[in-house]
Amino acid sequence: MQVGVRRVIRGVILCVAAAFVACVTGVMTGAVTNAAGQGQAAGGQAPQMAEQVFKDVQVLKGITVDEFMDTMGMFAAATTRDCTGCHAPEILSGSREAFAISTPLIQRARQMTVMTNTINRNFFGNQRRVTCYTCHSGVPFPHRTPNLSIQYGTPPEDNPDRLEFVVLPDRAKDVDAIFAKWIQEIGGAQAWAGVKSFTAAGTYAGWDTSHVEVPVDFFAQAPNQFTTMVHRKEGDNIFVFNGMNAWFAGVDAAAPNFTLNYTGGNLTGFRIDALLQVAPQTVQKAYAQWQVSEDLVGDEPVTVLQGTNKGETPVNLYFNDAGMLVRLVRWNDTAVGPVPTRFDFSDYRQVGAIRKPFQWVRAWTNNRVVYKLKDVRLNAPVDANRFQRPAPIALN
Repeated sequence: MQVGVRRVIRGVILCVAAAFVACVTGVMTGAVTNAAGQGQAAGGQAPQMAEQVFKDVQVLKGITVDEFMDTMGMFAAATTRDCTGCHAPEILSGSREAFAISTPLIQRARQMTVMTNTINRNFFGNQRRVTCYTCHSGVPFPHRTPNLSIQYGTPPEDNPDRLEFVVLPDRAKDVDAIFAKWIQEIGGAQAWAGVKSFTAAGTYAGWDTSHVEVPVDFFAQAPNQFTTMVHRKEGDNIFVFNGMNAWFAGVDAAAPNFTLNYTGGNLTGFRIDALLQVAPQTVQKAYAQWQVSEDLVGDEPVTVLQGTNKGETPVNLYFNDAGMLVRLVRWNDTAVGPVPTRFDFSDYRQVGAIRKPFQWVRAWTNNRVVYKLKDVRLNAPVDANRFQRPAPIALN
């Protein structure tokens, strides 16, 4: 299959048909260390485990549905395969049962996962230092021989979504000034403190819409509640964070009419997403420690701040020379290693006394989406029901 065709199918299958994925490759439950492994999500709501939803889960038992799906995303990103690359061809006919058919590649994926677990357990203290991406690095079959064109040519670009962070200790003193400049550029802490809520309308375009723009609505309540409603022709996709829990219900849910309770890195990721939308002046205090580095976004030099809390995956914030936040990268620590979610922010516009990005691109292992705002209303009344667990969404 040609690369371009494979990527198109990957977008369609991963983001639409993968809603019904019953993938069966996995990882040993002993490697689970996030909130899901503790058996209960924030707020006392127990999330559903992968083996409760999908069929023939042999090694991925004991992890939540969202971690399971992110694990599938790791497989796809590491090998550049879509669902059709490993699963039986019957999945193209819409058969959910077909995802449980044990193909040779699924069997090999199980073996490879056990292998990487063994390496990590025996040589890295059970830390996930070796992942699918370590050897595959975006190719279906890992290379065994050196590439002399690389050795004597231009080295490949560094991975902008890497978790490793080169700390610049001499710049630690700059953290407060970097945050202060950013907040001032977007209106100031006092102006943002006056934002108690907002509603917005706009468009959404991604692999799951064949890049066609569809309507999207946003609802936010300070300090950290945020809901996104995507109105696709097949039905709605609803993402909710209520300050403690996050859910996804929609036509792309991991099983039909299924509401997903996010845990672990996904839950903390939704928290920072919400803070950036409605209370950015509180972001600095949301993390116990900040470290400084430098990088490039495209060809533009940026200053990177990495925030960390004990027991959580970190977040990276990228600021350009003008002091504007242009990128955010966060991670979810899945059963086979961390997978990134990246936001690129642009088109900052004045809304009352504050400035907001009117476009942001969200990319993760299952989709790449462009959000564009068309109408933002500050301090508009928002029904509290917008931040409650959504009802399951049926296909139109």
